[in-house]
Amino acid sequence: MNRSQSFPLLVALGLSLASMACTPASTSSSTSTSAAVSPAQTSGTSVPLVCQAKIARQWRGKTTNAKADEYAAYLADAIKKFRTIKGNLGYQMMRETIGAETHFSVISYWESREAIKAYAGEDISRTRVAPRDPEFIIDPEMTVKNYDLAGADIGCK
Repeated sequence: MNRSQSFPLLVALGLSLASMACTPASTSSSTSTSAAVSPAQTSGTSVPLVCQAKIARQWRGKTTNAKADEYAAYLADAIKKFRTIKGNLGYQMMRETIGAETHFSVISYWESREAIKAYAGEDISRTRVAPRDPEFIIDPEMTVKNYDLAGADIGCK
């Protein structure tokens, strides 16, 4: 599989692997940013935002290859709002084509489980279904994983 098959979403968004990790923290809850910055960049601190994360929340879904580009654009637009949510420190969106299906994964980074509860509700393991997901998603997963971050080597001090 070549790079364009593995990372077409990154190419479509004008991103590289090195620049896809975080967006800067929004200063207002009504303002969001879609410009990606490298994980080493920060919003006025010497520590990358992702290094401040305590929890990584992973969602997975898959669609047919025929619907993959449309879903990628829809999903990319939908997850931009993460940066406006108090306690969110950034996200990554990944895509891989396997046979007749395209698999997506979104990992969002959070200050705490309490911050996730404010976004997802009391049961943070439950998937938040986007309004158009039923048009695209095959065999939807009804749960997400919430991992306590145990270590990273991405420029954290």
